[in-house]
Amino acid sequence: MNNPLATHSIAALPPQYDFINSKTLAQRWCLPESWVREQVRSRSTDPLPHIRFGKYVRFLWGGPELLAWAERRMVGPTNTAEKNSRKKMIQ
Repeated sequence: MNNPLATHSIAALPPQYDFINSKTLAQRWCLPESWVREQVRSRSTDPLPHIRFGKYVRFLWGGPELLAWAERRMVGPTNTAEKNSRKKMIQ
């Protein structure tokens, strides 16, 4: 029998991400865990990207959604320069 998994190369596999809890995310971002939990709630205007396993909430560390969420909050010349270059590309 052919094994469909054997036909894929290692390069074709998706990147490896870690599932982490709110405590670990808070530690990695040097923030209070209560702040992280508040950003997950449905009343948040732009909630942190997360995965629910019943009552358990996990975050995909290294995932593009979490990175994009953090990048939207970046303030400074780097973010401003990127926005300006994107505007020029669109025009």
